[in-house]
Amino acid sequence: MGHGGGPLKPFSLDASLLTNDGLPRAVTSGEGLRRAQAMTMLAGVLWGTSFVSIQLGLDDGFHPVVFIAVRFIIAFASALLVARFIGPLNPSLLKNPWVWGLGLTTTVGFLCQYVALGLTVATKAALITNLSLIFVAPMSYYWLKESFTPLKVGALLMTVPGIILLTTGGDLASLKGSEFLGDMLSLAAGFSWAFYIIITKHILRDPKVSVSSLTLWVMGTTAALVVPMGIGVIALGRASLGDVGNVGWAMAVYTGIFCSTVAYLLWTRGLRGVTATVSAVLLLIMVVVAAVMDYVFLDTEIGIVPWIGAGILLVAMVLVSLSPEGNGTSRE
Repeated sequence: MGHGGGPLKPFSLDASLLTNDGLPRAVTSGEGLRRAQAMTMLAGVLWGTSFVSIQLGLDDGFHPVVFIAVRFIIAFASALLVARFIGPLNPSLLKNPWVWGLGLTTTVGFLCQYVALGLTVATKAALITNLSLIFVAPMSYYWLKESFTPLKVGALLMTVPGIILLTTGGDLASLKGSEFLGDMLSLAAGFSWAFYIIITKHILRDPKVSVSSLTLWVMGTTAALVVPMGIGVIALGRASLGDVGNVGWAMAVYTGIFCSTVAYLLWTRGLRGVTATVSAVLLLIMVVVAAVMDYVFLDTEIGIVPWIGAGILLVAMVLVSLSPEGNGTSRE
């Protein structure tokens, strides 16, 4: 992978290192593929817990921008610790504009998500954010030359009723219950996340890029962009760290370590073995987790219809995992 910019296109690398779909050979074996899928879903579970965690932190005194700044300071520190132990730091990645692009999309996505969670409930925010799937599929087809089998297309189509039933209980009028601005910000977060998935997949086509170093510098570039914003908010008197309670600080630590460093390590490692679209489908597990946590911690009722929707999503995840091209077949 060169350090310059340029369009999203397949890398030209030693053919002995890759399969004909552009993935490292060690990852595309049956066991490696299942491990990649499991890592992706585990990351989705952790991210699913973040929606309620963020709401709890915001309710306990955190300003959204300051919360993000503190979260990514913690994330960068923990990612640095991990990278020092399991892999090279590889600071040369900072010369790659795509890495800064990841930091920018992360910053924009989280700013939209945090503000949205102050305007809408966690389950609905998770729903709209995960509409990134409708952006990822065409972007992956066009830029990454991903192929689509009938099984994969069927799984994609199943996600639409699954998401709707899970989050609305079959009553579309319930979508009017949140602020329009919160919905639009959640959609913007999903759009940013779609770009994040595509760019990360592009970078990972170079097998010499380590997951730990990429995670480190994504956390670092995000912190570099968002921390000055947090300082500015405090300097303008819009927020104070003294207003944050114990729950707020606990949520900052939890989201910084587990929902950032750990989740991104798992997801990035998993993305080496699955396509961008398959990753987006498997990550729908976070909608299910967000709904359950909404019920457990925020007393949001879940009836039989939402559980049917959750079941449909789980079936879609199984189908996309069973697709013979679920490990990333390219049309080239």
